[in-house]
Amino acid sequence: MDIIDTGKVLAKIQAFDNRNVDDPTQIAWQEILEPYMLQDALDAVTHYFKANTGWIMPAHVVERVRDTEQARVRMFKNGCHLNRADEERTLEASGFDSWSDAMKALNRAAATGQLTPDAYEAYQESEQTLASVLGSQKAIK
Repeated sequence: MDIIDTGKVLAKIQAFDNRNVDDPTQIAWQEILEPYMLQDALDAVTHYFKANTGWIMPAHVVERVRDTEQARVRMFKNGCHLNRADEERTLEASGFDSWSDAMKALNRAAATGQLTPDAYEAYQESEQTLASVLGSQKAIK
């Protein structure tokens, strides 16, 4: 999530609790929300205010977003593994660091919804790399 997206989250929060949002507030929230997806954060705000009337903090948003991400990962019944093309590419490249980075990207893509279970199955059956399956989107953050 970039600073503009963080502003959108804060604008939604402001609509509920009339807080003052200034640049330092937006920057502080950005530091916390940066690794997460905009829609997940917006949904977390909605979920929070359906059940709470208190002041929302970044930890409330992060907690709900993490729950959402964990639910997505659970949809992958046998976990996520690199396909043969990515296994070979990462082992040839530089060993563990490259493989570890590829696994982080794969798991992050599953958690954020960038990679659905159906898309994962297609990836496993193909010779495409994860990067080409995800397109130009960044999966590691």
